[in-house]
Formats: sequence, C-alpha cells, structure tokens
Amino acid sequence: MMLKFTNTTIAVGLVVAAAIAMGVLTRQLQNQPKSLPQFEKLIVLPQAKSIDGVDFVDQSGNRFSAEDLKGYWSIVFFGFTHCPDVCPTTMHMLKQLKAKLSADDHWGNYRVLMVSVDPARDTPAKLANYVPFFDPEFIGLSGELEATTSFARQLGILFVAREAKPDGSYDVDHGTALILLNPQGEMAGVISAPHKVDEIAADLRALANYYAADHLAPQSKGRAVPLAAPVTASAAPEALHAAPLQVIDAWIRPAAPQATSLAAYFELVNDSGSDLKIVAAQSPQFDEVMIHETVISDDGTASMHHYDELAVPADARLAFSPSGMHLMLVDPEAPLPQGSIVEITLILDDGRRLTSNIEVRPQPE
Repeated sequence: MMLKFTNTTIAVGLVVAAAIAMGVLTRQLQNQPKSLPQFEKLIVLPQAKSIDGVDFVDQSGNRFSAEDLKGYWSIVFFGFTHCPDVCPTTMHMLKQLKAKLSADDHWGNYRVLMVSVDPARDTPAKLANYVPFFDPEFIGLSGELEATTSFARQLGILFVAREAKPDGSYDVDHGTALILLNPQGEMAGVISAPHKVDEIAADLRALANYYAADHLAPQSKGRAVPLAAPVTASAAPEALHAAPLQVIDAWIRPAAPQATSLAAYFELVNDSGSDLKIVAAQSPQFDEVMIHETVISDDGTASMHHYDELAVPADARLAFSPSGMHLMLVDPEAPLPQGSIVEITLILDDGRRLTSNIEVRPQPE
C-alpha cells in the first residue's frame, strides 16, 4: 500500500482550552510545601485536590470507581491503543520506571493507570491486549466519553478526536502529563513531558522515602492480566542500503497483540551531495505506510502531523525517534512478534527506491 501524507494542525479549540486549563494548574502548583524534598520533575500541589465522578471499567471488565483509587500512589497516563508513537513510548518509559524503582525496593505501592482517551474504540478487551503488554500489573481504564472527559479535566488533561478519514480511522490529540494521585484518591501532583526515567525515578524515590511510614504493601486486587515473558533487546541491524540514501540504526517497536499500528524508527543518511525528497513508501506487510511527527505543544498536548513528502538535505542526517518523527505502519497483514523482519521501501521523487529490512525489537536503552 502506498504512503499517504496529509498536513494537519492542532484544533484551535483544544489549544485554547488546554492553555486555560494548564494556566490554572500552573497557578495551583507554583508553591510546593517547603517540607517536601526538592524534585526534578514532580510538582506537588500545595493542597491535594479531590476528584468526583470516577466511573470506569478496567481491562478485566471490573467496575473501577473512586474507592479503587484509594490505598495506592497512582501514576495516571491518558492515551489510546491506536496511538503509534507517544503512547507506547510513554508506556515503555513507565515499564522502565517500575523496573528501576523495584530494583531498590522503592516501587512500594506505586501503580500505573492508563486511561483511554478513545473510549469508542478502546474496549476492555482491547485494553487487555494492550496495557499488560508493557507490564502485567499496569491497569487500563475506559469509560463513557462524558465521564472520561470530566475525569481528565479535573486532572488538567484535555483531549479531542480529530475528524475521521474516509476509511473511518482518526487520531486523538491529548495531554501528555503524568498525574500523581495520593492514597486518598486525590490529585497530588503532576509530571510534565518530556519524561526521563532517571529524573522521575529520583523524584518518586524521594517521595517514597518521605512518605515511607504511610506505604502499604502492593496489592493486585485481581486486576493483573497474565503476560508472556518480557522481551529482551537484540543487536541493532547494520546499515540497510547503500548511497545515495542510507537507513541505519533501524528498529520497529514491538506492539501489543491485535495492534492496528506500529512505529518504525531509524536514521536517514544522505551523503549524495544533493537534496533528496521522499514522496511515498510501501510495505507488503501493511495496508498503509505514513510519515508522522509527534508534536508536543507548550501546554503538553500531543498531536500527530502527517507529511505528503519529506526532504532530506544534502550531506545531512535525519533522525526518526520516539516522540518525534516516525514511520507509521498501519494495519499489519499478520501479527509481528519480536524478531520479525519488516520490508519497507522508501520512494524518491525521481523514482529511485530504497528497500530496507527492519527488525521488530525493543527500544534501545
């Protein structure tokens, strides 16, 4: 299937509303209690904020209410399963965060909640195939659009679905901040993007030590969904094509079962001495291939931009990386487990073709 690029922009209404919401949130968070540790990324509210109308279903089909927020420090991320880049990037980061804090016994009763901003498509069954892919103890939540919108707004997160394409597919622009809820089920803090594992781990480690006397033993509450053994990194592939354009350090992020889109990352090297222009792409293993860029605005909203063509300047390198430019691979013909090889062809405006065989493997550390 040929590449289809369409330039799009963030909905003006979302930007304005998000700016207002984030402005209010910023004023709330300006003064942290002086007795707290100094944090790198975590901003703690001077006074915890209560939350109303918590009405979700988890990936196991169990009702999830305000009572289920209690007893844990919850790290809340708003995303959706059709997201090819920023959502799996964030979920992978949270997986790394849990592993880092668990290694020195600081995970305690922290837990991760992913709230879907696409409830029309993200059924409990869909979340059951997606969320535990990153960690079997992570919890996925979905609910009615009205309840989800209310919950998100209370936490300073806004989202909006874009206009559907002719095939019915659509993107969702959404806030990328991580929200921290305390064991009373109240909003306690926020961690804005970009998310760096070491910084967040240091903050949560400090917070865990500060509240050590209040920590409870982690409980599963029967919400974990079994997962196969964790994936392990494999060696990076060699350069996959000769001049004038090379694809190097290429990899495709492993996707949850039944995923409808994957993302490919690599570096394009143009050592031809002339500008080159990519105008199309194709893969026999996917229905559609698109060049996307994840753009995170100043208010923390992530949106997807599509490109009709992509220029690679002479004697230059162009990086495709998580939460940035990436190749979106839509509707795989068959499941692609770790170790699978995907054939991708980039087509230049002069008709030349660059074919690469890219491995599905975990994100390089």
